[in-house]
Amino acid sequence: MAKYKAVVWTDVYKIKVVEKPTPKPGPGKVLLKIKAAGICGTDLHILAGKHPEAKPPLVPGHEFAGVVADVGKGVDKKLIGTRVGSDSYLGCGECKYCLARRPQLCEKGTREIGINVDGGWAEYVVAPRENIYMLPENVDFSLAGAGCILNCPMAAIETVKVEPGDIVLIIGDGPSTLIMIQLARLKGASKVIIAGHREGRLSLALELGADQVINTHSEDLSKLINSLPRKPHVVIDAVGKAETFAMALSLAGREGRIHLFGLPEEPANNIPLHLLLFKELTIVSSTGAPALWQASMDYISRGYIKVAPIISHRFSIDKAPEALEFIMNNPKEIIKAIFEMNGR
Repeated sequence: MAKYKAVVWTDVYKIKVVEKPTPKPGPGKVLLKIKAAGICGTDLHILAGKHPEAKPPLVPGHEFAGVVADVGKGVDKKLIGTRVGSDSYLGCGECKYCLARRPQLCEKGTREIGINVDGGWAEYVVAPRENIYMLPENVDFSLAGAGCILNCPMAAIETVKVEPGDIVLIIGDGPSTLIMIQLARLKGASKVIIAGHREGRLSLALELGADQVINTHSEDLSKLINSLPRKPHVVIDAVGKAETFAMALSLAGREGRIHLFGLPEEPANNIPLHLLLFKELTIVSSTGAPALWQASMDYISRGYIKVAPIISHRFSIDKAPEALEFIMNNPKEIIKAIFEMNGR
């Protein structure tokens, strides 16, 4: 029986490369030969044992792109050989949310490839036909494989409704922030401000369209924002800690809109809820938006969004344990890392 290589998470911060039997796609599913798979902040939460849905042993990887290698019953064989990416959410396919292409809210319970179903840190993965989206010929596998730094920021910008003229503050300098800068610009934001502490990422933020960056390790974020003639219309907490969410409430202007984007690791305490009341703030959240995948590919294809500068490191899955060690030991150097495989 043919076999393929996969990275398996076995315990806290422990992974190994194994060989597994190559799967056959069932009815309504496709087998993808993976060319690129993203290494996401959520994956690091999983490897640390901090994701509530993920349990070892598991093949991580909810961001991936490749070529359709085989199809199951009911799927058009013409798809074989097609360049595609895949969404990771798995719903029932029958409830009102799934029918509206919002499986992340499935009434019967959402599962996710790479989180509670084996994912894309492997040479092959099986995904539902409805999850895949087509890659334009000028979009490299690595750009689509960067995954949710495209889809999740698009969902966030749409959910928080960035409008022309808005002042947008994003707290956090992760790779998703670097995409949100560009999307906010496309929406007509008049000023985009990034608060973070990693100089390399802050410099890249300016290159990608930020008007101002604030190093929170050497500058007073509150003082600088409060000195503006107009406080932000939109504040996005891309960190997900109690202190950053409290900061978002404090720095948003009256009738401001706040998006909780970062993945919280624990319940938040000491939140100044009176600010929510007296400033009449709106708080929203989102995870992803499967219906926006094709739009994100179009944005990249047309040059509206630049992803290549954000991908700082590329690794082979054969060296996955060494890659994880490097990522954990060099947080200031890493922006977005991906695995490349299958002769990529």
